[in-house]
Amino acid sequence: MDRETIQNLIKQCSLGLFDLACAVSGHPSWDLNLPVGVIDARRSKPKLMVSAIGTINSTLKASSTIAHPLMVRLFERFEDVGLEQALTEMKSGDDGEAFCEVWQAYRDERRCGDAPMWSIEDATDFVVQSREAHADREVACVAILPGDPHRIITFSVPIAFLTRA
Repeated sequence: MDRETIQNLIKQCSLGLFDLACAVSGHPSWDLNLPVGVIDARRSKPKLMVSAIGTINSTLKASSTIAHPLMVRLFERFEDVGLEQALTEMKSGDDGEAFCEVWQAYRDERRCGDAPMWSIEDATDFVVQSREAHADREVACVAILPGDPHRIITFSVPIAFLTRA
């Protein structure tokens, strides 16, 4: 499904991606100012934004808690039994005290402005991916897909593909 989704996003954002590809090709070497694409596809028409890779967490807020193993376990249980039941299980489990600390940190993050979109680890992986994409003469992109919660996918597209006539 992701391949078809990515192809549709590229098609719908083709004009902006052309401009982005031109900007990326103007960077002879990778640095934190390298532009990357951020596609918000949570609504009917995807919106392409451009961000410097060094400031990607200003565009997509990163969370220091959502990749924590206890939070991952909560999210997995949430899918099966719902939020209230998952919270009850996590708080009363063997790691209940540790979970409560992580849960509070997560809630604090969510209260401080926009909700986190991805983990710090995901953001770091994307920075590395952007470096590899640049070396391969590709444009690095991240897309936010609809869902509850949203889904994030990262991909890269060859500059030559985006700039062909």
